Amino acid sequence: MSFSNELDKLYSISLPSTRSGVFFNTFAYPTKISPEIIAIYIAVHTKPRETVLDVFGGSGSTGIAAMMCEHPTEQMLKISKDLDIKPVWGPRNAIIYELGKYGSFASDTVCNPPESKEFTKIAKEFIKEAKKDLGWIYKAKDPSGMDATLRHIIWSDVIKCPECGHEFSYYEAAVEYNPMKIRKNCNCPQCSVNKKIEEYEHCLETKYDKLLEKEVTTRKRIPVRIYGQTGTQKWSRLVNNDDLERIEHVESMSYFEHDFPKAVVWGDLYRAGYHTGITHLHHFYTRRNYYVMSYLWEKASQYNGRIRDALRLLLLSYNASHSTLMTRVVVKKKSKDFVLTGAQNGVLYISSLPVEKNILVGIERKIKIFERAYKYINDCNGNVEILNASSEVLDIDNDSIKYVFTDPPFGDYIPYAEINQINELWLGETTDRCREIIVSPAQNKKVDDYGEMLKTVFKEISRVLRRDGLATIVFHSSKADVWHELRASFENANLLVKNTSILDKTQSSFKQVVSDISVQGDPVILLGKGEGVHEDTPSIEILDETIKKALSEGNKDVRNIYSRYLTSCLDRGVAIMLGAKEAYEYVRERVEVNIYEC
Repeated sequence: MSFSNELDKLYSISLPSTRSGVFFNTFAYPTKISPEIIAIYIAVHTKPRETVLDVFGGSGSTGIAAMMCEHPTEQMLKISKDLDIKPVWGPRNAIIYELGKYGSFASDTVCNPPESKEFTKIAKEFIKEAKKDLGWIYKAKDPSGMDATLRHIIWSDVIKCPECGHEFSYYEAAVEYNPMKIRKNCNCPQCSVNKKIEEYEHCLETKYDKLLEKEVTTRKRIPVRIYGQTGTQKWSRLVNNDDLERIEHVESMSYFEHDFPKAVVWGDLYRAGYHTGITHLHHFYTRRNYYVMSYLWEKASQYNGRIRDALRLLLLSYNASHSTLMTRVVVKKKSKDFVLTGAQNGVLYISSLPVEKNILVGIERKIKIFERAYKYINDCNGNVEILNASSEVLDIDNDSIKYVFTDPPFGDYIPYAEINQINELWLGETTDRCREIIVSPAQNKKVDDYGEMLKTVFKEISRVLRRDGLATIVFHSSKADVWHELRASFENANLLVKNTSILDKTQSSFKQVVSDISVQGDPVILLGKGEGVHEDTPSIEILDETIKKALSEGNKDVRNIYSRYLTSCLDRGVAIMLGAKEAYEYVRERVEVNIYEC
């Protein structure tokens, strides 16, 4: 079967970027694509030992995927069989450019890890020693008064009645059991007035900050419910005086000599409400968890080379998602208690019920996950080079790259440098935001600025791409002007659309989840060298055609229809004139009545 036919089959169906696999649970990263799916693209577009380039490396999925081509998983083999495509399996090499400090660190550590058994042995000793030194800090008493281990504590904002000024916890106001739910209204315990909870003011408090050596004003929070374990028995109860005394003791402790203030640089994610008073890294933590994290980081720094980096990544893999006040609880239908979950993806959100987890227990559980991932990579022969640099200038020869797979920043969707600074501040170096290719009011980068930087990158892609080379671009945006800039960028570099598809990401960012105008599935664009063809068909006609075809297939998913409209416009060289908001309104009107029925 010809190479062209294989490509047609590959791009004829939406591939699933699943929430599973060897590497999925190693560490979180915004808009992460599963390397198993990328590996299929690489194995179809290249031959063993050839090199794939990723100019927006992110978490290093393309580098991992290049090596996975040597040892395809059952999932990869099944998807290939279902698509009736025949990837050529075998080791590939990869060159990964990533501007972000955390992304490049994590990528390099996973793609070039220590020996898995050595890592596991040292990591277990590392945690054992930490528990010996710090085990007391997560001690608690169970409901019967026996010694136990703290699993996590739910904290609560304190709110104030607008009528009488009485202060009480958000937990007391909002949480209701049997059935479990979050109330929208509550009665003030003091004056009994009934109001929407959003009408109650969040209280602030001023405390002396020992690390900053000055007073700071932040949201007032109190611990309300503790979850622990006695032997194998798990339990929960309300916080008591013993818990409060232990917390007070920890908060009275001095910081380590190696600690120093690490300032947070706010940008587009700052919200005056729940971020009030958060100016430095330690403000994202309870005093206890910052103390533990600081101890562990210093201890990991005493090791050398790959082991040190692997221990650091182990800590950071748990850090931003589970060690900070961004950890939260949610209520699910028919649940008898809260469901514990990590930080919201793609934001720096602190809820009114933040959670303090036992870091030592959490990190210990991740050792086996990393051992599995490192063992897989240890058995691979591909070479992955990670460059922590801007992709606007590539140190690569002209006409030397056969294939590019990359996932550019989606305009103003994710300010990666701002989000990743929670981990980067521990690494001691943050990303240069001047070179970050995003739309950002905080950085004064408008859509056209984003487009100009993107054009520079696509010119570099075109320069290093062989005459017969191809580039797969995964992109997502709900805004027509962002799509305009992407299209202008690759057309300006004499790259034309050869095929399109949709990547079905099952892990969405926070904005994708909550937005009424998010796109279901990320368009996948196959580019090659040459001048594109432009149709005169109006964009709205293409949307009509897309709706009609979708309805004939029984598809009424508005978001999916919009994604298909995007790929159709790209395929036919037609400018995308409709953003998701306008398109959704148009599609919904027609889907509801199906005006296309004869």
